[in-house]
Amino acid sequence: MALLQLKRKSPNHRRKNHHTGNRASAPLQLLHADTTVFRTIDNGKAYICLVQDNFSRAILQYTVTPDCKAATMMELVCEVHSHYLQPAAVNICQLMTDDGSENFGQVQVFLQSAENPSLQHIVAQRDVEFSNSMIEAANKNLKYRFLYHKHIADFSSLCQYTAQAIEDYNNRPHDVLGGLTPMEVLNGKIIDKDLQHLQIQTARNARIAKNKEQKCCSYSF
Repeated sequence: MALLQLKRKSPNHRRKNHHTGNRASAPLQLLHADTTVFRTIDNGKAYICLVQDNFSRAILQYTVTPDCKAATMMELVCEVHSHYLQPAAVNICQLMTDDGSENFGQVQVFLQSAENPSLQHIVAQRDVEFSNSMIEAANKNLKYRFLYHKHIADFSSLCQYTAQAIEDYNNRPHDVLGGLTPMEVLNGKIIDKDLQHLQIQTARNARIAKNKEQKCCSYSF
């Protein structure tokens, strides 16, 4: 091919270019709320409602309910406002949701009246071009990593396992957080990407050195 001056055409790159969505620079600046459906073995239908912090990825409040209502989401947002935002003396906070009916009505009434801090409602793919993908990924993670592997017979079992799943999720190290857990970041621990890279490289070198010590057969050099 070199003599004939031929060049092989490179195939088109198939990996999608995913755009980075809205990102907060500190905890409790941007929240996400979402509801997902889960069916138990007895064919019961339940809804898992979450409110998540953007910066730390921590799930701040959740509930499991047989009905998908705006009142339920309003209570969650109200609890986050009183238990997290007000004690942290946040000046202003944004809440991103999709355009589901459970995110309006009573939720809107509370958001409009909330003070110290005020809450700004952002509807994904309407007010901003991005989807509410961060909390949608958290919902998917909870179901596929935790819940779908359990024998969840009924609504009561779902409540039990959901509590365990969220406890694990909030206290499991996340790569995107530099190896810290969501609760550590929420509580003010600093993400150190350089330290994470050093730890990964050190572990890699130690693993290679350990593997070289092993001999697969009696005549290995």
